[in-house]
Formats: sequence, C-alpha cells, structure tokens
Amino acid sequence: MAQIAKISEKVQLKSSGKRFYQFFKNKMDYFPRMFPGNVESYKFVEGNSFTHGSVSVWKYDFGFGSSVEVKVKLLVDEPNKTIIYECLEGDLFKDFEMFNVKIEVNDGGNNGNSSVNWCVEFVKANENVAPPNSYLQFGVKICKDVDAHLCKQLN
Repeated sequence: MAQIAKISEKVQLKSSGKRFYQFFKNKMDYFPRMFPGNVESYKFVEGNSFTHGSVSVWKYDFGFGSSVEVKVKLLVDEPNKTIIYECLEGDLFKDFEMFNVKIEVNDGGNNGNSSVNWCVEFVKANENVAPPNSYLQFGVKICKDVDAHLCKQLN
C-alpha cells in the first residue's frame, strides 16, 4: 500500500477561531458567491445540508483551463474544531488514489492567537504526479478571504 503524503500550511487569523470555524461549518453555501471564479457549484447527493456525513458534488476551477468535479463526504469533529472533506470519486482520481482536505482551527479568541491549519492528505496514482500544491494554495486563499470577511463584519 502506498504511503499517505501530507502538505499543509498554517494561517494566522485576525478573527476568532470560533467564528472562523462556525462560518466554515455553517456557511459553505457562500463559497460559490465568495469565490465565483473558482467554485462553480455544489449539490447534495446524500443529506440536504452541510452536516457530518453529508455527501455533495463540487465543481470548481483553479485556473487549469477546465472544471474539475469531485464527490465529497463531509466529516465534522466538533470538539476539535476539525472539518475533513473526504474525496470519494471524481476527476481528482485521475492523479490520486486518495485525496482528503483537513481543516483544523485553533481558537485563541479575538487577540490574534487563532489559526487554521489547512492540510491536504493524498496518495499519488504514480510517481510522476506532482504534489497538489495548487489545492493547498487555494485553501490558504480561502482561509485568508474568509478571515477578512469576518473581520469586516465586526467593523
């Protein structure tokens, strides 16, 4: 069995970790409006809201010239403020045997000590596949933009 590889980046938040986590958990339907050039659509195929165990199909474009579609199961670990997007099927599996995105929020309150760790866990289909750095960088962009949005709401 192939080794699971991980790439991650920690983003310092200006907003509270609690607010950031609640936004991510409860407002994912905002993503197509917040990131219209990247997140094209989503639809539920199991469940009817972004809750633990729901399954949705996302269509997005990270600037590769074509849209990518992926079926994702949402796993929420409330006590640890962690959300995992477990990719079940879709275009990603041309290059990867396994692909998950994990978001871990550390709540340091409103004093600038909150952070979010965006981690991509994957198994490449073969050694010629490049690490999914574009996914990691898009995750960092999402974190920074959501944080800025939350800070703007406070003012």
